[in-house]
Amino acid sequence: MDPASDHDGSKLQSLFALADDELADDIISTYLSGDRFYVPDLAENINLNKSPRYNEVQLLSMLYYLGYLTLDPELSDNDGLMLKIPNLFMSRLFAQCTVDLRLKPSSIFREQKLDVSALLAGSDDLAGFAASCTEFLSSIFTNQVLSHMSEMALNLVLHAKLNAARGVIAELQKSLRVPGEGEEFADLVLTVNKGKSSECVYLFELKYAPKTKATKSKIASLQREATDQIRSYRNALEFREKTVRPFAMIFAGSECVYCGNDGI
Repeated sequence: MDPASDHDGSKLQSLFALADDELADDIISTYLSGDRFYVPDLAENINLNKSPRYNEVQLLSMLYYLGYLTLDPELSDNDGLMLKIPNLFMSRLFAQCTVDLRLKPSSIFREQKLDVSALLAGSDDLAGFAASCTEFLSSIFTNQVLSHMSEMALNLVLHAKLNAARGVIAELQKSLRVPGEGEEFADLVLTVNKGKSSECVYLFELKYAPKTKATKSKIASLQREATDQIRSYRNALEFREKTVRPFAMIFAGSECVYCGNDGI
């Protein structure tokens, strides 16, 4: 059995609960940005009887000892160690903690709505859905429910919100078997009207650029990249004999500037 199977999100949350104030926020922000975790050295003795809370080195060391983090040998040297999330399974645990600790408790997250009517109708016109995503994400980040905006953060927030919508089953970083390509991971896969004659799958590839860098050429480049990926993903074995509607979604900051399937 994979040792990672012994872990779950609640254990990770319990470790965060033993940390200094705001330390969990820092770790979540580092995770969402895709950065590494730095420690000058691993703590050898972690004794909460001597300290009421984990400090940063103690917490990161404990996450390393328990397998939530692993060493990045290419970036570690005599000046310190760089730690990273080792695999997709552990990444999903960090994602679940982010949802449980930062999103679900927020009234902003709970009260904002996404317009999923076009999805439930099996439509290819997702203008209303895209506009509601912009409004929703703008509220989340303007009110600092999450302080760090990134492609991962956008993906995670949309997944968490859509997974709570009636009639929608959302999957984050879904593993796909693509003929000729091997295993690939789709950003966001939505199954709507499961078990009904109107059941279909919306396949999304999300791309993000900071607002300050979202030039026309940058947006066009991201659109081409997303289109190439989604064109490949739609051929996955998991989608055989299913109605699949593939879309590229491009965000400039929290604004969805493109949601379409041109060229796919």
